[in-house]
Amino acid sequence: MGEKIIKNLKFKSNQTIISFISTITIPELKRMIKVKADIVRAIPLPPIALKKGPVPICPPNKKVKNFFNKIGSTVEIKNEKLSINFWSTSGMMASYYEILKIMSDWLVKKGIRRLDAQKYITTLFLALSKDASVNSHKDLKMLVKESQTPKGLNEQGLKEMTKKKVYKSIINTLNSINKRLNK
Repeated sequence: MGEKIIKNLKFKSNQTIISFISTITIPELKRMIKVKADIVRAIPLPPIALKKGPVPICPPNKKVKNFFNKIGSTVEIKNEKLSINFWSTSGMMASYYEILKIMSDWLVKKGIRRLDAQKYITTLFLALSKDASVNSHKDLKMLVKESQTPKGLNEQGLKEMTKKKVYKSIINTLNSINKRLNK
């Protein structure tokens, strides 16, 4: 779809072009736009509507970084090949929301009102995400370890999901998305 649209656009060499298209690389864009201009790829995800969340950009660009810092938290990536890894992880948003939905639905089936179930699950995961963000300068293994007590519920949940290869499945999915993007 992007190729069809880009062909009908006019670009100038003094412009900075920001692409939100995850499947078109900078070299491909350069061929399509046919002018020598600065091109930056960006991944502004839906939470930026709340002025929350990361906005990976590649390559680093001061003007683009300043712009996106007003609506999110810019992460500059020097190498386009590395930036594809961020695109891959962004392909897991719907999976995250599905986890919230499954847990909320489970609570509803156990007799909890839907609004209460959704409020509990979403605010729980908001708090967990905030805790992870506050501690993001540390190895996340610490949070995994600290959230468990011996023979506790979290230890049980982690062990069962590990045994069922849930986390391996996440890695396989990330690899599959990454492979698609590295075509």
